[in-house]
Amino acid sequence: MDDRPAQKFATRFAARLAGWSHLLLVSHLLMLHVLAFGGWRLPAVRLLWLAALGLFLLWQPFVPGERRISPAQGGVLFAVALASTWFLGPWLLLVWCGALAGAIGGRVLWGARRGERIGYLLAFGYVAGLTVFGVVPELSPKVALDPLPREVFSRLMPFLLPLLLVFPARAPQRRAGQVFDLFYGLLVFLVLAVFVLGALTYMLVGGVAYVEALFSTSLAMAAALLVVAWAWDPRAGFAGMGAAVSRYLLSVGMPLEQWLAQLAVENERETEPLPFLAAVMPRLQGMPWVVGSAWTAAGQTGQTGEQGRHRHIHQMADLTLIVYFRREPSPSMRWHVQWLLRLVAEFYEVKRQAHELQRIGYLQAVYETGSRVTHDVKNLLQSMQALCYAAAQPGDPAQLAGLLGKQLPLLTERLRVTLDKLQAPMAEQGQWEDAGQWWRRLQSRYVARNIDWLGLPDAGERLPATLFDSVAENLLQNALAKRQREAGLRIMVSFLGGGFAVDDDGAPLAPELAARILQGPVHSEDGLGIGLYHAARQAAASGYLLELAENRAGRVSFRLLPRR
Repeated sequence: MDDRPAQKFATRFAARLAGWSHLLLVSHLLMLHVLAFGGWRLPAVRLLWLAALGLFLLWQPFVPGERRISPAQGGVLFAVALASTWFLGPWLLLVWCGALAGAIGGRVLWGARRGERIGYLLAFGYVAGLTVFGVVPELSPKVALDPLPREVFSRLMPFLLPLLLVFPARAPQRRAGQVFDLFYGLLVFLVLAVFVLGALTYMLVGGVAYVEALFSTSLAMAAALLVVAWAWDPRAGFAGMGAAVSRYLLSVGMPLEQWLAQLAVENERETEPLPFLAAVMPRLQGMPWVVGSAWTAAGQTGQTGEQGRHRHIHQMADLTLIVYFRREPSPSMRWHVQWLLRLVAEFYEVKRQAHELQRIGYLQAVYETGSRVTHDVKNLLQSMQALCYAAAQPGDPAQLAGLLGKQLPLLTERLRVTLDKLQAPMAEQGQWEDAGQWWRRLQSRYVARNIDWLGLPDAGERLPATLFDSVAENLLQNALAKRQREAGLRIMVSFLGGGFAVDDDGAPLAPELAARILQGPVHSEDGLGIGLYHAARQAAASGYLLELAENRAGRVSFRLLPRR
């Protein structure tokens, strides 16, 4: 016989019952009421405990209702139900009422609607009354409600249960950590346990009636809870117990400050990003709930400790961090571990970016060295072109031979300095030589170029020849290229105090070009557009300043002067 229709009906009926959570709770409380007021003594009535357990399993907020249980789990659950029915008594009912009160109290804060919260508060009050007036007097004949009539409570309390139907609760959404607060549930269970045990203790030690002990214990508990509430959040300019408890719960046994200190130690010890990960991840095993960790970054992997079945993964770009736990972690623990791993990832990213900047800085140094050498070679070729131009002009051969005899050794020396830059890219120290000798050598290189030379260096004055050669070659070659575009352009080179200036009477530079020409590479029709930029940086490194002093029609002036 096909039993699939029966299974579908049972599944549909259980789902419909699960949607009536308020009715399930009312039915469970009604059966618990019958058992608490003496029903547990009768074997026939004791069978209601099985039905009450079934209703509670449909209502409970801990395990998802759609989850299927295995036959082994079902067998264990059935055995526990039978054993609890066989040993059912006041003490078991007392523990069950406390657990039920904790389950209800843990759901009060999750009620989004006001009516839902009121319904759970009424249910909690009913469980508390059932415990005090129904279960506790069953423990011993000495616990009597006199002069209160216990039979009246037994008959009239069930009439309060329909009030729960007036404030219905929504169907429970059983997702982990979303419908039940374990902390507040345990707190409610402990408060109810202290209240009941305190009343019994006060009754036995003080020799008073049970009702008087209840009244005195209620006043004492109310005063104690008032003091605890004030100490939790005193509102007097200082933090209370709430801040301390929250700090402890968020630390999960390992303060965040301690982890930051460990990260700082490894951050100072390891400069490379991958060794930093390999050093800091094993420190997570100092936590009692961690058995191992692993990481993957930049195509490399590492692992320490053991691989557990429960793990937490944090990913950021090409970085993957994994932590293995001894047992399934709670949502708060996962949240805490997520923050710890996020700190590790941020430290790693900072180190990776620093390493990348270092690599870029090295490539930039190579690029700048290459570009400077390129311009030096370009200047050398232009000087050789000027000598070839002078050699091609008609004139005295002896004078030409003297010019070549003077300039070729200088070109050889400049070529040697250029090659030295390739061997030592960061070295920018040039030779210092007599200013008068350098001034005459510069004039001889540009002889017959129709350039006006003004001023003379002071006697004994010295200057960095490498810097002055580089700047002069760039400025003069740019001026000569400008003369080809503007016929009749006058070029003047003046030696100033400790420096020199190159002026022309042509058109000024465009404002946008004038603002950028010494600050970075620019578009150039005659070269690479980076000569003056590197000349300005070379001047700044040597303690000089290359600037565009004037930029107007008929007066464009570049000056190289010592920085004041």
